[in-house]
Amino acid sequence: MGRLMQLSHLFQLLVLTFGAQVVLAQSPTKPSVQSAEAGSISVEGLGAGPHKKLGVEKDKELEALNQLYHNFLSEHVAPGIKNGLPANMVDYAEAKKDERLGRLLTLLDDYPKERLDTKSRTIAFYLNAYNILAINKVATHWPLSKLKSLGNSFQPVWAHPAGDVCGEAVTLRSLEHEVLRKQGDPRIHFALNCASMSCPDLRLEPYTYDKIEAQLQNQTEIFFTQNKGVVVDGNRLRLSKLFDWFSGDFSGHGGVLAFVNLYLPAQSGSWEIESYLTYDWTVNDELSGSELRKIKRNGGNTWFN
Repeated sequence: MGRLMQLSHLFQLLVLTFGAQVVLAQSPTKPSVQSAEAGSISVEGLGAGPHKKLGVEKDKELEALNQLYHNFLSEHVAPGIKNGLPANMVDYAEAKKDERLGRLLTLLDDYPKERLDTKSRTIAFYLNAYNILAINKVATHWPLSKLKSLGNSFQPVWAHPAGDVCGEAVTLRSLEHEVLRKQGDPRIHFALNCASMSCPDLRLEPYTYDKIEAQLQNQTEIFFTQNKGVVVDGNRLRLSKLFDWFSGDFSGHGGVLAFVNLYLPAQSGSWEIESYLTYDWTVNDELSGSELRKIKRNGGNTWFN
């Protein structure tokens, strides 16, 4: 009888052990705290976009575009004076021969538009796009005295095909009016450069989404120190034609005069807009004697090119 009792206890022990193993084998494994911390957390599934993993993943295509553009500007653009106006002058003859200009156009065309998912990204990217396409327009037809000479009143150069951006055919006009002005920040007018002497200066660095606020503010402040931006005579002001052409864009700041007041020194009386300055459309480069003669032989204008 005692022997039988021992065998019964042994059998029950074996059943309990085997059952525990089966339960453990069927139970899901819970990750350890250490293994969870070692992995990376992605927020792509939450709609944040591929450039926002952990908030630090870099947009390699945008970095490549901005670095190439920075190198291009460093080599071909430098401050100068022409017709009594200051400007960052472009060496279009050399820019025309630089293969990096073609690569910039390719990078602009190939960039995924869906990544321009914030106002700062949109403004920075399209400001660079506009300025690069304006440079290319002049370089392609170099030498010429004015970018405007490539068009006429019926079909201005701003409405000519300028290139492709994010896979879409664009004009300089469409970039300015249909994209940038719709962002609601009038300071974009002091960041666009139409390759002309009275235009706000071509910035010597790319616009970037992480610095765009400071860059726009700096561009505006610079323009207000230049005689192509504002000329002060007592309490009377002569302003750039930009303030006349795009006066409606300043309504959100109380109008042109209210906006101007933000950037002029305080005075006892009130400012008064007297007139608008004549706009100098001549190209922001010094033409050589041979280049001037070539322009003259071509009749000065090259419409619809």
